[in-house]
Amino acid sequence: MALLLVGASPNRLVDHELHWHDCYEIIVNTEGEGTAEIGEQAYPFAPGSVHVIPPEMPHRKTAPGGFRDIYLRTDTLKRTDVPHQNLQTVTQPLILSDDSCHTMTNLMIILLSRYLLQKEKDQVTETVYNAVLEMIGESVTQQPINPAVSRVIQNITASYSDPDFQVTDALTATGYNRDYLRRIFQQTTGMTPHGYLTDIRIRYAKRLLLQKLPVSEVALLSGYYDPDYFCRLFRIQTGMTPTAFQKKHTEFRL
Repeated sequence: MALLLVGASPNRLVDHELHWHDCYEIIVNTEGEGTAEIGEQAYPFAPGSVHVIPPEMPHRKTAPGGFRDIYLRTDTLKRTDVPHQNLQTVTQPLILSDDSCHTMTNLMIILLSRYLLQKEKDQVTETVYNAVLEMIGESVTQQPINPAVSRVIQNITASYSDPDFQVTDALTATGYNRDYLRRIFQQTTGMTPHGYLTDIRIRYAKRLLLQKLPVSEVALLSGYYDPDYFCRLFRIQTGMTPTAFQKKHTEFRL
């Protein structure tokens, strides 16, 4: 077996009494702030807080203003599509946070919807469930990212195709000193914020070129008004022109 149940708070709860389950429970908080008591420890929670609770571990949540969450219960943390890739046996609670794009929250919303609507075994439900486990595995192994850096990354990934997007605006929006933020951004990602944007745009442009789109269209879709400037930048980043890249990889695929 694997996925046992998916559910959500019926309304905004102020106090969820102490309880436990004979299986793993993954909880993503969607509304409200409060305290989660898990085992013998207390943890603050807010929207985007993710808790992975081992079997038989008592837990409760309280929030003066109320809270809501989405949860799933499973008898294993092994992915069903790649059995050899799984979290190690979890005997202590995992206290995690959703990413800046709210990926875990969105996955849980989709999972709940599919779970409620499915009439028989549903491959989409299984795929989304495995994606939730994959996200948890990534969160456990990755180093925490500074919230300000995470916000800049979110703005860059949301605006990479906008030629008018300015990295400096994304830095300013965080409220931090821009020079300081550039330093911690580079320490975190290994690239400057502008270099990070360029890397995303060029990697995206490569994918578009493989679709045999005209270079001028690829330039605009990748966030550049000027095709000539795009071609020069592409050559600096890859060592070849967009046309040469397109020809080489199209011939390779044929």
